[in-house]
Amino acid sequence: MKALRRQAREARAVELEQVDEPTAGPGEVLLEVRHCGVCGSDLHVFLNHKGYESVLPRVTLGHEWAGVVVDWGAGVDRWQAGSAATMIALQGCLKSECRYCSEGMTQLCPERRVQGLHLDGGMAERVVVDDRYLIPLPAGLDTVAASLTEPLSVADHCIRDCSEIEPGDRVVVCGPGVIGILCALLARQRGAEVIITGIDADLPVRLAKAKKMGFETITVGGVHSHLSEQLAGKTIDVLVDASGSSRVLEEASGIVRPDGTICVVALYPQEVTIDFNILVRNQIDLRTCYASARPNYERAIQYLHDGEIPVGDIIQRYPLADGLRAFEEAERQEVLKPILVCS
Repeated sequence: MKALRRQAREARAVELEQVDEPTAGPGEVLLEVRHCGVCGSDLHVFLNHKGYESVLPRVTLGHEWAGVVVDWGAGVDRWQAGSAATMIALQGCLKSECRYCSEGMTQLCPERRVQGLHLDGGMAERVVVDDRYLIPLPAGLDTVAASLTEPLSVADHCIRDCSEIEPGDRVVVCGPGVIGILCALLARQRGAEVIITGIDADLPVRLAKAKKMGFETITVGGVHSHLSEQLAGKTIDVLVDASGSSRVLEEASGIVRPDGTICVVALYPQEVTIDFNILVRNQIDLRTCYASARPNYERAIQYLHDGEIPVGDIIQRYPLADGLRAFEEAERQEVLKPILVCS
């Protein structure tokens, strides 16, 4: 079968190759992958960025996918051939003695792994998954939309679990990548007035799509521009940083109102310097959120099933054979969310 695989710990060392088709062992399920998203993490691996040293040197990428069941191994009895499913990407150990798994915070498990980074993932025609990490999809939800489940679950964890956004709040989402856009959609769903910010490079595609979805957008231009100046006169209750820009987070305490909230869903390529005196004197709540767990996936699936996410405005499809082009266009920010059609 065809699979898009990392070949080495080097930049752009990703190729489409023929590999043996996997088989389901005890407790495992074999699925035909229908659609698989290219995640920002995949792009970091593609470019061999710092912070991704744990990713295997040779591995089939892809942790945001949906497909249909083909076969299963001993001990699995809940599936029928053709059943649609998606995968929990960040997988905890699920041991009863693990504090985080037993409390439903599997994304914080010390033994966690990401299928698609630490074992073969879904940028392939077929994939094998531990049955414990599969979630069935409801009838009527196609696998194109369902391939957004994982990033939408991350946004759900950020907005629902970590930000306490209330109706009438004014929210700034910094960074118009797919996580930022999905956070903005869920914040608006909760009754907030949402502003999305980006840089000049975001104007042609990302901010254009945000405007099409009805969001107010702000562009921060050159190196001497400041987001706080662009937002002068606006009371900001919550700032969600999905940008990964240290400068945005350094400015955030001067943007959010006293007793407001900063919620960080991004990771940063360099250290961030924050003036905690401003945070303390204004009693600003600084929160972080990481990945997601099963309840977030289940809510994400429901949002998608109910048609609350404008999937067509977010995704662009590519055949698996054009996977490298999808990565390259994502790197150039010519596409908001590439989705590979795998079978």
